[in-house]
Amino acid sequence: MLAAAVVTGCAVGPNYERPKLTAPSSYRFQTGTTAESLADLPWWKVFQDDPLHALVNDALKSNFDLIVASARVDESRALARAAGAQLLPSVSAASTGNYGNSLSGLGATPQPFWAVNATGNVSWEIDVFGRIRRNREVARAQYAASEEERRGVWVTVLADVAQNYFQLLALDLQRSIADRTVTSRAELLDLFRVRAEGGVGTDLDVARAEADLYGAKDTLANAEQQIALTENTIALLMGRTPGPIARSPTGDTLAEPPEVPAGLPSALLERRPDVRQAEANLVAANAQVGVATANLFPTVSLTALGGIVSNDLALVSQGGTNTSGVYSVGGSVNWLAPVLQGSQLRDQLDAQKKEWLAVRTTYIETVTRAFKDVADALVSLEKLRERRAATAKQVAALSRALEVSRIQFDGGTATYLDVINAQEQLFPNELSLAQLEGQQLVAYVQLYRTLGGGWWLTQR
Repeated sequence: MLAAAVVTGCAVGPNYERPKLTAPSSYRFQTGTTAESLADLPWWKVFQDDPLHALVNDALKSNFDLIVASARVDESRALARAAGAQLLPSVSAASTGNYGNSLSGLGATPQPFWAVNATGNVSWEIDVFGRIRRNREVARAQYAASEEERRGVWVTVLADVAQNYFQLLALDLQRSIADRTVTSRAELLDLFRVRAEGGVGTDLDVARAEADLYGAKDTLANAEQQIALTENTIALLMGRTPGPIARSPTGDTLAEPPEVPAGLPSALLERRPDVRQAEANLVAANAQVGVATANLFPTVSLTALGGIVSNDLALVSQGGTNTSGVYSVGGSVNWLAPVLQGSQLRDQLDAQKKEWLAVRTTYIETVTRAFKDVADALVSLEKLRERRAATAKQVAALSRALEVSRIQFDGGTATYLDVINAQEQLFPNELSLAQLEGQQLVAYVQLYRTLGGGWWLTQR
């Protein structure tokens, strides 16, 4: 092995091979497989909402996590360049100058003199066993991992902004429902007070109506609180101080998300930033095994020195017999370090192999978790769609029931309890429907996130 390495200059240690993984043929709860994936669609085609698009663009420019991630990428890029430069010769230069007086004998007049040396040095470690090349592989893989980490932050920022935005729209809808309910219950309270004053109703009717009104006001205040907190969260994601967030107006309902073109499961291995980052870490760990292996072998270096020596500063620039040139060329082989530190170096190699095994397992787990994330998002989206449809029908039925109870109450064929019971059943279900509409949009964003959506931003 040693002879082959010296002759061919090959890098010792294992070359990287991606672990063989079996991807599922399809996702659970996916209605069909399409060539196009949700994660490949540009953002504005997925969510056609101009205020949301503006928020996303602002966040991608000013988000604090993105700024930090970009700095880490630049740092890793510089370190990768530095690691590659180690394959080239190292050049240095030095000069010294001394001034003094010399005495030729006792009582002699001191004679001033200059002693000047100027030399240049070139050293080059010949990478016979690939230690430097493996180090370069490590640095490049770490740079790639930092780039994928930044892409992961991109996806996270996109998802966080969109999820909070849709939660904000759902809260707007809940506030509208609560505000409408407060008005309705206030009107009913006035009616019961009039009836009590006229002797037709009772104080119990009034107290019950008051309690219902205050319950609706509590819900309204809570919705307004959650709106302010969500706006502050979005502002932070955009690198702003807390403040209001521009958004699309909500009607009586939130739009349903479009159909889901989930794509092929195997595409996750090429798309998701966390999977790509985990593989880059595995490449780095594999190269670290090569570095540790190369440390068991001698290092071979070439050195060269050249310069001038003079005892008169003027002669350095003018030339003369007191100026002389010096040079040397040599080489060295460090055999002692692998011999004297062999046990320690072998322990380091064994430790690096165990680290590679841990990183490999992490990569496999990351891929497996990615498939689970997509399956979870798909089932959530599908079942939320079903729950929304059922709750919408329930709200429609309760709305009709309230309308009938009000008509019958005015006609004297129903009691106040019928009206209040209808209100009490309708209000929470209206809120539940608004929440489900928001959750459905949030689940769609989560699916976008689990599919690795956003990685196209490198071509923005």
